[in-house]
Amino acid sequence: MTLQSPDDRRDDDKGSSTSAESVAFLLLGGVVTGLGVGAGIDWLVKTFPLFTVIGVFVGFALALYAIYLETK
Repeated sequence: MTLQSPDDRRDDDKGSSTSAESVAFLLLGGVVTGLGVGAGIDWLVKTFPLFTVIGVFVGFALALYAIYLETK
């Protein structure tokens, strides 16, 4: 059994917190990007909110895939 010093425990906490932050940013970034691209397409072809909704779902799905690749 190995005892960890307080400094070692802080390093472990930073690693898990960084991982959670990266997952949150990937998820948020995917949804926001999908929202922006969908809204842009809707603005061009005057079909609001069709592509905005599709863009949000596609962005969410791609973000989940990116999280899967990150944690693989």
